[in-house]
Amino acid sequence: MKRTGMAGLATVGLASGSTAARTDPPGHDRRRTRGRLTPLGQKLPPEDNPDHVTYTFGHVNTDGTWGGASSFAGESAVISSLYDLSDLEDPELVHELAPPNDLTRSNDIKFDPLREGLYIRALEANDEGSFFEPEPDPDGKFGIEVVDFGWEEGTPENPEVLAYLETPNMGVHKLTEHPEEPVLYLIDKVTDEPGLIAVDINDPRNPEIVEQFGPPGYCHDCEVEAGREALHAAYIIGETVGYVTFDISDPLDPTQLGFFDYDDQPEYTAIGEPGFELAHQIHPEPERELAIMGDEQFSGIPGGKHIFDTGWDEGSLEDPQPIGFTHSPDARDQEEYPGAWTTHFHDVVYDRGEVLLIDGGYSQGAWVANITNPEDPTPTERYATDDGIDDVTPYAWGAFYNEAREFAFVTDSNTGVYTFSVSGKAARGKDGGGPGSHYDLEAILEG
Repeated sequence: MKRTGMAGLATVGLASGSTAARTDPPGHDRRRTRGRLTPLGQKLPPEDNPDHVTYTFGHVNTDGTWGGASSFAGESAVISSLYDLSDLEDPELVHELAPPNDLTRSNDIKFDPLREGLYIRALEANDEGSFFEPEPDPDGKFGIEVVDFGWEEGTPENPEVLAYLETPNMGVHKLTEHPEEPVLYLIDKVTDEPGLIAVDINDPRNPEIVEQFGPPGYCHDCEVEAGREALHAAYIIGETVGYVTFDISDPLDPTQLGFFDYDDQPEYTAIGEPGFELAHQIHPEPERELAIMGDEQFSGIPGGKHIFDTGWDEGSLEDPQPIGFTHSPDARDQEEYPGAWTTHFHDVVYDRGEVLLIDGGYSQGAWVANITNPEDPTPTERYATDDGIDDVTPYAWGAFYNEAREFAFVTDSNTGVYTFSVSGKAARGKDGGGPGSHYDLEAILEG
């Protein structure tokens, strides 16, 4: 991973990314907050049908050679795509894989970290009814599928579905992999029962549900912090809303550690002010015992990013404490632009002694914030992911950073997949803008 290591972070201390007392690496400018976003490559949807899918979450395998994108099926039934990332400036689409039936879509895809040539794709209802009361068609397939694209019989060009695992409730919207154990954690959409499922995937041909766990409610996202044997979870609606942590020292028998209750906190009232509604994505930052929560507000004041202390200072896994907050760079009331400026899926990057957050932020495109000082996160640069297709606005779904090859993989629902360099060099432009060519706010608003 591209970083100066813990010693570099220690020299930053509690100072902000723009004022820390240390010798600056080449390319730094203390007059500007650091955090640079540079596009490398893009792969548009296939030319014969550029809007046949709505791309959703993107993931990259451990060594950075393969990228995957999940999707909602459109005119052509495709819900997972595989990309050869050998050349980051020219990603190559290798296969598109149809859903098990036309009632099923995918919001997530993850590569198996322990076995090369496998990925897992989430399955949920194409027509969910109300977000708060999903009603999947009983004839659909809901759960996960394990896909072999080089592990045994499958190949990148001709993948094979090894296994299907059905979940008991509304289907899998998100899942996460344990980086060191053959275990998956699935989010089975339900508002009034335990919202997480531990799955033994020691045999990829026969994944098995071991336990349904956690407080009742719709858990929207979860992620493993292997070093502290912890699972972080974001509960978005239902009986439980907020941030929940679990002890996974026994990976298949998690026990709850802590809970930050959103119901006890203020709602969003103004741009720049933290609110606590619709906890959407949680991402641990283990090097400093922090976690970043993104809220997803589609109307009114948009959701932003919270930084939680889970051991950095006075907080802990048992008692997470919010210490920092930022909206995306151009956030504004969404009355005219529903969902445009709320945040979505993010990741963390270490470079040149800086700690950066990269987000796929819907109409904000891909954007970066400097979170070196977790109490003062600062947006630095943004890029409109609207390349190559006329009359579309950015709709970036998420950003995932690969440590091995030091790049970010970003999916845009309409314009395909992107690769970016994320650097701790000084930001270009003012007010989180970056170079003028990166983002035309007026054109986006007019669109």
